Amino acid sequence: MVLESVRFGTSFLARRKELTLDSSQFTVITAAEFSDFVATRDDVHFQQTKAFGDLQDSLGHQPFYLAVKNDKTIVAAMLVTLAKVRFGYLAEAHGNPYFSTVANDNQLLVSGAKALLKKQGVLKLIIHSNQMIEKYDDNWEKVGEFNQDLDAFYQGLGFLEGHLSDFEKGFNYNYSKTLTGFENFAKLEKSYKKNGLQTIKKARKLGIQVYEASYDELADFKKVVDEAGERRNFSTRDLSYYQAVYQAFGDRVKFVLAKLNFQTELIANQSELAGVHKEIEQAQAQNKKKSLDTLHQRVSRLEKFQTELQKLAEMHGDQDVILAAAQFFIMPNDILYMFSGMYDEYREFSAPFLIQDYMLQYAFAHHIDHYHFMGVNAPDNPDQGVLKFKQNFKGYIWQSSGNYELVVKPILNKMTEILKAVIKR
Repeated sequence: MVLESVRFGTSFLARRKELTLDSSQFTVITAAEFSDFVATRDDVHFQQTKAFGDLQDSLGHQPFYLAVKNDKTIVAAMLVTLAKVRFGYLAEAHGNPYFSTVANDNQLLVSGAKALLKKQGVLKLIIHSNQMIEKYDDNWEKVGEFNQDLDAFYQGLGFLEGHLSDFEKGFNYNYSKTLTGFENFAKLEKSYKKNGLQTIKKARKLGIQVYEASYDELADFKKVVDEAGERRNFSTRDLSYYQAVYQAFGDRVKFVLAKLNFQTELIANQSELAGVHKEIEQAQAQNKKKSLDTLHQRVSRLEKFQTELQKLAEMHGDQDVILAAAQFFIMPNDILYMFSGMYDEYREFSAPFLIQDYMLQYAFAHHIDHYHFMGVNAPDNPDQGVLKFKQNFKGYIWQSSGNYELVVKPILNKMTEILKAVIKR
């Protein structure tokens, strides 16, 4: 297998050693200016958008839109948010800042940010970088290296490599699929693994409805995610958070749910079962033994399903029941799959497969090139269930770059670290 190696010389991080004599200046810009600048980019990260700034503001974190301008044109920018901590504030830039191709512009952006943040009482600035550094196939064989001088780039700006939080460790390895090169969506679907596509086709035969939740239906979304979080031991968010995301991102976020009316499905299954019995009568009359074997197997499956549906129909009556839910961020060139859940008792209905297929179809129809299923466990973790589900759609595994920290107030930052260490004892 060929090992692909790519230097960190991409357009927005290429570096020039010489300092150019220009009119570049650090400045704080408005949210509207930042939004207009981001609209010109192809490499948009959902956490470096005005919408994310609005979200953080609603959660009580103060957003700052920082930039370097050259002759009134923005050449580098980043969104930084402040959160209160002991002895001051923590500043964070989530996602990937929009760096310049000119090293001096990046130095101005960071030095200007540091000076401004110091006046705001910030102890340190953390950039939560999200660049691909290694790529793997489905067997965890490395097939590519990327952005290998990322550490050197940030060190040149005064940053040190930081630590990942427990939440971030869940996104250190990710799963993605490239959607280019397919003539139509049918051919994209054929690129799924065989078992995955068969599961989707089977689930489509049921009366499952996949739909996008309204603002008033976010409580339904939360219930599903909370149940999954309790069962799988991961933390979830308050309803107010999902509501804030919905309001901040508008049509750039989707909360997708799948529901089924068990009573309606019971009637449909009864009808199908009756049809198979008629086929058996015809096959018996024509002495088709091979057909009879297949038909009897279908009857066995349908009768078993009928018993299960009967119980569920008696329990829920004539009403729609939510089976699964998932949240997605939609950027110009990327879709990111975030929070999700499924009621375990409805696992056999395979609703999460239909939700992913629904969003993959949306991405393809809107010419979005990259679909990110996001976090999977590290290769040394014995629990690979999430990865196995995502592998049904046949993509690739990749490792994300980590955090980079710039200390703004060394003494107070050190005091905070010592206090944390004492508290942990």
